Formats: sequence, structure tokens, C-alpha cells
Amino acid sequence: MKTLKSRNMKYEPESKLDDQWLVREEQRVYECRMDGKLGRKRKRFKLIDAFAGAGGMTLGFSKSFGHAFDSVWVNDFNDYCVETYNANFGRHCLPGDIVDILNDPALKIPKADVVIGGPPCQGFSLLNKKREGDPRKQLWRPYFQIVERSGAKVFVMENVPQLLGSFEHGEIMGTAEAMGFKVWGSVLGAADYGVPQTRRRAIIIGCKFLDPAAVFPPRKTHFDPSKGGAQTSFLQTDGNGYLPGALRWRTVRDAISDLPPPIGTEIRHEAPPLDLHFGRPSDNRNPLDSLLVAA
Repeated sequence: MKTLKSRNMKYEPESKLDDQWLVREEQRVYECRMDGKLGRKRKRFKLIDAFAGAGGMTLGFSKSFGHAFDSVWVNDFNDYCVETYNANFGRHCLPGDIVDILNDPALKIPKADVVIGGPPCQGFSLLNKKREGDPRKQLWRPYFQIVERSGAKVFVMENVPQLLGSFEHGEIMGTAEAMGFKVWGSVLGAADYGVPQTRRRAIIIGCKFLDPAAVFPPRKTHFDPSKGGAQTSFLQTDGNGYLPGALRWRTVRDAISDLPPPIGTEIRHEAPPLDLHFGRPSDNRNPLDSLLVAA
């Protein structure tokens, strides 16, 4: 069995053999997910999504993206988000203030394998000029109450990059480690993993049975064509590594140019994505001419 060492959240392989094994294993898992083999496995994992919004993170963990997770409990404060989530993933998203919900003695959080979620980011965002003392900075605390009460062995937290290095980040790390988690965190770029958007987000991952620094950050599947390709760093284990066969960043045209012209201005009862493919007033510009959507 391999011994995993972590120092300053960076994995240090014991040998080149370990390094090569991790590369092969990550490639194999990625190929199984892309082929749909992971989603067809009999072994399923229970998922909780806190601060779920309309369900973007749940979707990423779903069978639609090749994974074997089933959502069992969800919460969001916004009623429109709750209705959107329930319409797409089943009616188990609970509306309301998460603090009030967790203080309800009648509430039972179901057991889960993984808790995901993005506590509100406004308290850390540079767009918030009054972010000092913003009470939303403390909403990571009920997030960890959910992790503890569900018995989850893994958590994934998403937020704006400014979270990392903040005072609250230190508290999050300390709380997670006190609960028995080994923790990894960094800023990842969505375009590096096939999303036609240059959105950068802080990702914090905790695990009780493995040091996540051994396998994170995941090797990139796409590269920035303006920087000359990815061929020089396929086997690196740092944040610059790529999986074999990495492709150039995807553009908006790559993602949606195969859709037919939009019809009407309302959601339709058709198979996705045509149900959400409706028009709006145009300023005569072609949105597909954009290379990427900047966040």
C-alpha cells in the first residue's frame, strides 16, 4: 500500500513509480468517466449539496457528467433556485435560511458520503466594497455542521479566489483538520477542464481516508493556446500537469454552435438543452464570435 506524505498541502511521491502510477490511474478514471462507465457502476454514493443554487455543482457530480452520485438532501435560500433545483433533480431541496433549518430540533440530516457546496461568496468578493465584517463570511460554519451531522468522509467547497489566504480560510482549515480531515486547497481555472469560460475559483477538498494532496489538483484536460500548448508537462505532479491528449481551450462556438436557432422567449417542455434554448432582444452581435466568456 502506498504511503502518502503531505507538506504545505503538496504531495511528495516516495518514488517515480508512485508518480507514474498516479498519472496512469488518473488517466484511467478520466477515460472511464468520459465513456460513461463510472456512472453505470452498481456502487452509488450519497451526495448533499449545501447552498445549492439552481444545482450546478450537483449536475457536475451527476450521471449526466459520468459520475455515480445520488443527491439525497439539498438547501438553498432562494425560492426560485429551489424550484429550479427540484424541477431538475427531484423534490428534495429544502428552502430557507440554513441557520434556522439546522436549529430545528426536528430536522434530520441524512447520511451521505460527500458534501459539496459553495457558501455565499459575497463576503470575500472584491466587488463587495463593504466585505469587512460581512456576516456571510461565517456561513462556512453551518456547512461544516452539515458535514458533521451527515457523517460524510469527503467534502468539496467552492468559492471566489479571495477566500484562500483570508482569516476565514485559516478557520476553515483548522475546523476541518480538527474533524479528522486531510485538506487540500487551490485556485483552479474552469477553461483548463473543458469549460468555455475563464472563470477561476477556489476549491477546498477534505477527505478522511486519503490525503487529497496526492491526487489534486487534477491534471488539466485543456490548455491555453496562447501559451504554446501542453506537450512539455504531461507527467508533472504540480499544478501545471496535463493529461495525455490535452486539447486547446474550448470556445463558446465549440460549445453551442451546433444548436438550432432559438425559438420564442420561454422555457419549453422539450429534451435538454432545447428546453432552455430561447431568444432575447439582439444588439446584432454574434455571441459565438467571442473566444471565451470571461468571469
